[in-house]
Amino acid sequence: MSASVHPPSPSRRRALAAFVNGVVTAVGGGLAALLGAFVVRPPSALDRERWLRAGKLTDLVPGTPVARILSMRAEDGWYRARTRETVFLLWDGTRSVRAFSATCTHLGCQVHWDLDGRRFLCPCHGGAYDVDGRVIAGPPPRPLVTRSTRVDEATQDVLVRL
Repeated sequence: MSASVHPPSPSRRRALAAFVNGVVTAVGGGLAALLGAFVVRPPSALDRERWLRAGKLTDLVPGTPVARILSMRAEDGWYRARTRETVFLLWDGTRSVRAFSATCTHLGCQVHWDLDGRRFLCPCHGGAYDVDGRVIAGPPPRPLVTRSTRVDEATQDVLVRL
């Protein structure tokens, strides 16, 4: 007595092929939807410029730049961090406040305010800027970057747009 082995029936083969094709389609569709969500998603609020509080108007000295470090959340894909930027606030004594980035336009070093010389100095390559952020010495190719500012009348907060 020999047992005969029969090959699987064509209907079982079709059912198995349909099952495998369905699983592959579901996995592929899920991956495509996930990737599509990253490609076509609207920009988040973190991608846009924001107004950050840099201090009170009463903390400023007329005609003398005051350094402030602004911190904000940054996202790059899955990576989330806090970025910092130093700005100098310059108050005219009335209602107008200007903000200058503390980043030198030559190689990105941090400038500081020289109170005696009344200028911004870059410690790395000898760059110098006047009180209005214009280049007066050294290799910087452009003036300091200015940032938009506004003063909240109700709270006297100075806001800087980054």
